[in-house]
Amino acid sequence: MHQLVTSLRIKDDGFFRKTKIIATIGPASDSPEVIEQLILNGVNLFRFNFSHGSHSEHKERLDKVRKVAEKLKAPIATLQDLSGPKIRITEVDANLSTLVDGQTVCIKKSQNGEKNLSNNQTILVEGLDPSHYLKPAESVLLDDGSIVLKVESVTADEVIARVRKGGVLRSKNGIAFPDSEIDLPATTEKDIQDLNWGLENEIDYVAISFVNCAKDLKIARDHAKNKGKEVSLIAKIERRSALENIDQIIEASDGIMVARGDLGLELPLETIPAIQRRLIEACNRQGKPVIVATQLLHSMIKALRPTRAEVSDVASAVMGGADAVMLSEETAIGQHPVESVEYLAKIAQAAEQVFNFEEYRARFGVIQASSVPEAIAYAACAAAVRISADALVVCTETGNSARLVAKYRPQQPFFAVTHQQKTFRKMSLFWGLRPILAKRADDHASESATALSAVQKTSNLPNGSLAVITGGMFVNQPGSTNILEIRKMEYL
Repeated sequence: MHQLVTSLRIKDDGFFRKTKIIATIGPASDSPEVIEQLILNGVNLFRFNFSHGSHSEHKERLDKVRKVAEKLKAPIATLQDLSGPKIRITEVDANLSTLVDGQTVCIKKSQNGEKNLSNNQTILVEGLDPSHYLKPAESVLLDDGSIVLKVESVTADEVIARVRKGGVLRSKNGIAFPDSEIDLPATTEKDIQDLNWGLENEIDYVAISFVNCAKDLKIARDHAKNKGKEVSLIAKIERRSALENIDQIIEASDGIMVARGDLGLELPLETIPAIQRRLIEACNRQGKPVIVATQLLHSMIKALRPTRAEVSDVASAVMGGADAVMLSEETAIGQHPVESVEYLAKIAQAAEQVFNFEEYRARFGVIQASSVPEAIAYAACAAAVRISADALVVCTETGNSARLVAKYRPQQPFFAVTHQQKTFRKMSLFWGLRPILAKRADDHASESATALSAVQKTSNLPNGSLAVITGGMFVNQPGSTNILEIRKMEYL
């Protein structure tokens, strides 16, 4: 059985996990009891996968998450993952669903009005006509690449392919054409309907699937703006085309997700580790959160312990600079959701103890700190190290000051104090940060005092403890970092 963490307070040695954990909520994890255990064992954000489930099911789960988070007084954010234009097959005839090595199979577009069941003779594709895109000798992949087909011939309305590696077809399986150029919009009509749901329910982050360029993010952001809402967007990197536009995508986003599942279908698998490293570094350079996702602890869908390779994979992502790591099926439908989170937290915390802060700051430090807010954020981290501060504290309204400080990977215990509930939740994604919700202050002096008092009480630091405090205090434009102070805590 798993061993629960009994408190959300920082450990006595002042060290706490800096890499954030995202768990996908699903049938295996949507009871209040399991949600509470997931939070106590380290979950910072819950992902709602809109490739599955109805709006009413997601609303029921969202209400449970928020109720448990309120009970625990925990800063838990929510991430709505839009399904995007993923190509899928139809429902499958359960009696005729196994593809055998060496056999041939017909692939064609599903037509309205016909019996839309795929089987081991005919695979029906939703949304597009495969005969318009596939050519002889090209590959077709199903079930995340576990089923492999090779195209033999193409006619006006169907494709004949031979099974190179068979398996059992599942209803609504994803189907990929890795050798073909398919230009589909990142945001579908279904995504817009789902996004409206997210805006109405004040979801903290929205992930846009199959992003090609920065324009794909603008569509969703403009739609939210037209409804009088602001939205924080995570760009999922799943396409070859996204890599060609990555700097612009990161700049236009509020963070990215390295979605290794579909990315691994578009590109040779052996290139994915180098691409992951490149994407992490690009986000680190711009100071945007980067999430590493897909099959981190895949074996724990059934097994009680991860494999050694999975442990190394997670540790590599953490040591490489990822802000967050994400579990998908492990917590959504797996047999051991709580244990999966517990292991992920242990692996991340162990990897962080050998994180090379000096080398990181040498790569992303002074050269990148060109604006006044970034220069102050960098100086705050450097000052905290130089004086061996007991805490680094950010006062913020929007969370932007906290994000800038997180960019420079502070070594000291790192807190951000806000009076905004949404900012309190949103900052749960930022590396190393412990968000704190406090009352609104009337002036600069009382804001500093309120923040330091809240931090001291939360962390049990003794009177006389040193704190570096920064943030955007009482400026006309929220998000403008404008102060840096060193103060003693005297509030207990």
